Amino acid sequence: MDPHSSCVVFDLDDTLIDTRGLLLPAALAGVARAAGVPVAKLNASGKRIEEVLAGVEDLTPVRWAAAAAAWRSDDLPPLQPLPGVRDLLARLKGRTWLALVTRGDPLRQRRKIEVTGLQPCFDALVIRPVEAPGTKRDDLRALLGRRGLPPDRCAVVGDDPEDELLHAAALGCLPIRVPNTPLDRIPEILARTGLLVGEGRPWNR
Repeated sequence: MDPHSSCVVFDLDDTLIDTRGLLLPAALAGVARAAGVPVAKLNASGKRIEEVLAGVEDLTPVRWAAAAAAWRSDDLPPLQPLPGVRDLLARLKGRTWLALVTRGDPLRQRRKIEVTGLQPCFDALVIRPVEAPGTKRDDLRALLGRRGLPPDRCAVVGDDPEDELLHAAALGCLPIRVPNTPLDRIPEILARTGLLVGEGRPWNR
């Protein structure tokens, strides 16, 4: 079986790298300093700077611009992939087509990927700007279209049941949620569902 007859799509933040625990606190601290407000005033669940600053009143244009620049900064703390990520990607490389799909500020997302050295692990990289219309469902659908693959030949690995995993299930892909599913079990799941070369059986819904 051709390894390109299936694909596995990975999310980036809190799937391959620790964004919530490592990067987000530093980003929020930078925004708070630039805006001149306590971190507690910020919306830590926001993805866009407008959402992060939604609870801050009477912010001057200069302060707002500085806060936005801090949020989008590509100055990152030391960053490594989450434990087990490199081993997992090494086990999958060459046995299926691997793609990374992420959403955020393109410069910052590319910097995360560069710092961790993950880009060579993937056959394709898709970064959707956070301000752009559409969702990861559009990205998944476009990837499958370019590869000429039906959804049941694709697995999507991510942490967010309301984002990439929701869209994966809606399209008919196999959603795999981490960390609920340990990384070292993913090859077994893919083999069992027929998505790795030479192993397993086709996945029947």
